[in-house]
Amino acid sequence: MLLADDYFLLAHDDRSGKAIISPKSLELGLAGAMIAELVLEQRLLVEGSLLRVLRTDPPADALAHTILATMIAEPQHQEVRTWLAYLGQTAVDSVGQRMARVGIAQQIQARRLLKTVTRYVATDINLPAGRVVRLRRLLMGAAPMYAADSTLAGLAAVTGLTGHVLWDGHSAGLKRLQHAIAGMPPPLRHLVAQVEAAVGDAVLSQRN
Repeated sequence: MLLADDYFLLAHDDRSGKAIISPKSLELGLAGAMIAELVLEQRLLVEGSLLRVLRTDPPADALAHTILATMIAEPQHQEVRTWLAYLGQTAVDSVGQRMARVGIAQQIQARRLLKTVTRYVATDINLPAGRVVRLRRLLMGAAPMYAADSTLAGLAAVTGLTGHVLWDGHSAGLKRLQHAIAGMPPPLRHLVAQVEAAVGDAVLSQRN
């Protein structure tokens, strides 16, 4: 499963399709996951607060292709935070529609007050819970965590999903989570740190 799809399922209720974190945290987490997909394919490099394109050949995935093409067309924008903000604006629909195209989710429209809200609900009700259980088992066990797994865990942690995955606050799981984040390849670790900073700024702006 692609990283942003995995994160999407992790961040939504399995029955209602409602996000279980704030809209801004969800947007930034998904944007970070979409960028991470390109980093994992070694098409992007994140160094500190900046990113740069390493390869310009189009990825197989249509969404990743669109994102990379946009970054190539806008070389003056290298700040990770700029791309997190930009991609976050449409992240829910972008990832939701990708999941719908491959049958992982279905698009549902619901009336709320005076507007129509679009949600993307997993076609298999067991899938979101299954992704939570999978990540929990990785954090609770001794099996190796690959870069994508560590990135998913890191994004979950910095966007407020740790309690959803480690709902009992298990100390061993929390310790392994910290080790997983610390041991990520530098480009992915820098990306997760930028997502964390953006989420922190969003929380502060909402309080002011």
